[in-house]
Amino acid sequence: MNKLRSSSAGIYLHFPFCESKCPYCDFYSTLIDDNVSTKFMDAVIAESNKEADSDFGSFIYDTIYFGGGTPSLMNPDEINRLLENLQANFNIEKNAEITIECNPSFLTEKKMKGYLKSGINRISLGVQSFNEANLKTLGRLHTPDEAVKTYRIMRDSGFKNVSIDLIYGIPHQTIAEWESDLKTAIELGPDHISAYNLVIESGTEFGRLYSQNRLNLPSDEEQLQMYDSLNEHLNNAGYRGYEISNFSLPGFECLHNLKYWTGKPYLGFGPSAVSFDGKVRRKNRADIESYLKSAEKNIEVPSETEIIDRESALRESIMSGLRLTAGVSLERLKDRFDYDLREDKRNTIDSLLTEGMITIEDGFLKLADKALFISDSVMVKLI
Repeated sequence: MNKLRSSSAGIYLHFPFCESKCPYCDFYSTLIDDNVSTKFMDAVIAESNKEADSDFGSFIYDTIYFGGGTPSLMNPDEINRLLENLQANFNIEKNAEITIECNPSFLTEKKMKGYLKSGINRISLGVQSFNEANLKTLGRLHTPDEAVKTYRIMRDSGFKNVSIDLIYGIPHQTIAEWESDLKTAIELGPDHISAYNLVIESGTEFGRLYSQNRLNLPSDEEQLQMYDSLNEHLNNAGYRGYEISNFSLPGFECLHNLKYWTGKPYLGFGPSAVSFDGKVRRKNRADIESYLKSAEKNIEVPSETEIIDRESALRESIMSGLRLTAGVSLERLKDRFDYDLREDKRNTIDSLLTEGMITIEDGFLKLADKALFISDSVMVKLI
């Protein structure tokens, strides 16, 4: 193994299988096939073995994240096998945050206890909505009752760090339905809530319907009201918004996702997974067949690489920093890039300050509350 670096990093494993394809999802996935998924486990281990001898073998890892797809289709023995391989190949901290995304379908207490025993200590539960009609619109396979039951199974199984995912801006969704979702989520008492405004992606079924003007989305005003309601309800319940779409009780922020937003390194396994060593970003080809063949032939996984030059790194640092409620550190930009954002964008910043879209506090430039929902349009002015 290479000489260890002091910088901590994260590991992401993309499990590319689902039982069905949700009409809004643009993450790479394919329908589950037991024979293919077994070969996939072998391919991940083959990729892991290769990366252990690369520069990624020199990092200390304090987060592991199983995403997808639907990684909760994996059984505990498969998870345990993958984790044992990662621990053999990489320096994984003893108390690393290890997350798995779970769908509220077909999960049992036995499976949850198996996950816990394998070392997983954080669950991200893809509820999306507690409204049956909205779940059907989203193509989800579970019912509201199953979502609540699954959450309670996770708690009863011993998980002390559980996150719930919610979506708002769903076609035909009302403000009252969204507020009901928030109320139910708060009553359950998860440690973390991720609440995403539905984005219509090209290449998805929703994208096709939207292009045909056949998707009845809530108005912009209604979606803004939903976002305001989100912040109000969660803040009143003790959740702290630390990123535009993420809220947690104190001490329960998602450490893995924070790596993406703060420019820390991460290593990705699986088709479509992305790796970043601090200078180069690499994305595996989004194709399960070529991924499996690379393992069978003992060759490198097909991928595309992008060298992150100074300008790209600076732009990403500003945008990622503005996604965080803490904001972007003006001093850190000077130290890292020899760049004075306040001076370079003086007129723009003064205008945004006058409009109440941003604030500058203790050397951090951050979005004001009223700018969070239209964050992209504000960010563009600052890069």
